[in-house]
Amino acid sequence: MTVEELSKYWKFVRINSAGDVQFETIAAAQTYFQQQFESSNRTVVADAAVVRQLCHQKSGAAELCLRCYISRLIYWVCFDLGTNFGNDNGFSCEDLLPYVLDDEVLLQYEGKTSYESLATRIIKTFDPAKGSLRTWVNRYVKQHPELQRFLLQHGVFLISDWALLNDTNPKELQRIMGEMFQLASLQVRQSNELLISYHAVYREDRIEQRLKAKTLPCQPPTSEQLTRIGNDLQVRTNYSLDNREILTKLQEIAAKLRQYRIAAKGGFIPTVSINQPEIEPVVEDYLAERTDTETEQVEFIKLYQNQFIASLDLAITQVIEDFITRFKHKKSFNQEGFIKGLHLFHCQGKSMNQIAPEIGLKKQYEVSRLLKLNDLRADIRQKLLINLRERVIEIAKYFTNSERLQSLEKQVELILDERITGIIQEAESEVKNPVRDRPLSNLIARRICCYLDTKGS
Repeated sequence: MTVEELSKYWKFVRINSAGDVQFETIAAAQTYFQQQFESSNRTVVADAAVVRQLCHQKSGAAELCLRCYISRLIYWVCFDLGTNFGNDNGFSCEDLLPYVLDDEVLLQYEGKTSYESLATRIIKTFDPAKGSLRTWVNRYVKQHPELQRFLLQHGVFLISDWALLNDTNPKELQRIMGEMFQLASLQVRQSNELLISYHAVYREDRIEQRLKAKTLPCQPPTSEQLTRIGNDLQVRTNYSLDNREILTKLQEIAAKLRQYRIAAKGGFIPTVSINQPEIEPVVEDYLAERTDTETEQVEFIKLYQNQFIASLDLAITQVIEDFITRFKHKKSFNQEGFIKGLHLFHCQGKSMNQIAPEIGLKKQYEVSRLLKLNDLRADIRQKLLINLRERVIEIAKYFTNSERLQSLEKQVELILDERITGIIQEAESEVKNPVRDRPLSNLIARRICCYLDTKGS
């Protein structure tokens, strides 16, 4: 790590009287840290080892270093929440910080206050043998009562759909669906049966994971789990659903449960799920597998995950408008039919045979030749990678030095390329196995529909 990277152990993040964020150097922490960990001919060890040693030293200066680092971690959590949820729900990172960034590091070090801040409570409860400090801070911040109350008032309930479903019993669901949403008895019964099947598979798998000491957060059900859920549902009720229908219906149930929970806690509706595809962390899978040092190298990317949708929307606009510009001079190109065909295919789930007569064509292959969907997706993929890479690298300039940025550029491209490949493959898979006369559910299709809606298609 460079000196700039190490400075998180002696630069304290605080809010000044004007409400602005400041990074203040704590001289005592810097002196202590450099004496303990730095020398002229070696690089400091990984964060996990540094944190472990600071926790074991139990000195005032060691705690100072930890509290500086914790202040930075708290800032990152709030920045992430503001990035993911703030734009749509009317708040920013700066609105969240006063609830949790409450440490008075200098006053406490000088013995002038007995106030116990969130940072000091984190230090008291953190056990380096059981996990990383980053994970512990993330959990502590998001469980802070006043922060949770603020988020609820803005329609944000920080729990995944899958944990929410896991935590709801069928009788409670039946009451919520009937009393709050006043759904028909058949809908209530079908939702209830699906939840029972979900519990039979997903909850049992979670119990088994706990027995094996694998306590990962609730993840979306796998294809194999969805198949087992469908089999259980059909055996018990003779009600048949494919995997995509099961996933969609589970998310619809979770959305209603989320609204109920927020209303019950005095919060604001409408709401947002923490695991919507639009805000899925770009490098979540990488973070789960990498060492602390590697995690540190890519952590900044996670802060800019909201740039994915903005970049995708721009790529779709560029590609569709480029297509129109490129082909509009050809006699065989029907611009109105091209736009209408895109809409019928992506937003209504029509087949090429169904689309043909609606846009003045006779054969399926004529529609395919007009829409050029494979070319369209390939161009969107390329434009998205360029747009997103530029945005991430540009923002990163404000958070890292040029030496580190240069070493990260290739890694950023590889990570983003893998994320984009997954999105494109999802689109291609759905096109091969569509549910007709229903809008396509993949992210590319949904954003194309948003583009077409703004153009008045």
